[in-house]
Amino acid sequence: MRLRMRLIAVAVAASAALGPAGCASVSRVIAPRPVCENPLIVPATDIEAVWRETVTVVDEYFDIRTENRLAGTIVTDPVIGATLLEPWRGDSPGFSERLEATLQTVRRFARVQIKPVPGRGYAVKVEVLKELEDLSKPDRQSAGRAVFNNDFPVNRTREIVGPVPVPNQWIPRGRDTRMEQVILQRIRDGLFL
Repeated sequence: MRLRMRLIAVAVAASAALGPAGCASVSRVIAPRPVCENPLIVPATDIEAVWRETVTVVDEYFDIRTENRLAGTIVTDPVIGATLLEPWRGDSPGFSERLEATLQTVRRFARVQIKPVPGRGYAVKVEVLKELEDLSKPDRQSAGRAVFNNDFPVNRTREIVGPVPVPNQWIPRGRDTRMEQVILQRIRDGLFL
């Protein structure tokens, strides 16, 4: 009975605290930010400001491999996704992405294109691609086998005819639109759009 009275008192206190604020302030906290279009149209005449802001934002999440101002492209190196145990890293947006990166090795890399749009400024297109690691067996597996390793390879000489297929260690998972939205919103906020 006392527990029920305490819960009712807490509910009344919370509604009294949120009552004067109104529904508009609560919806601003709960509602997500508006979605940025990809490519983001930046109404600017200075390519240097757009380029610097884009490089600054992309560099916060990824290590940049190449920048080509003439082609208008930025390519990054792959980065292993942040896990639940790494809250300071921002390259895995949302709980579900962090949980997936905790249970399975996931990596992302980005390609950014900045192209002029006649009469409108510049278009910043961000593509973040996600890949899942593909292992033939668990790495550093020790359970289920004896203490001594008996995996001695048998020496067999075989003549290979034709091209040798390279084993793919990463499975493409497509584009990571949530990470793209994070980067585009940061670029938009940095350019005061």
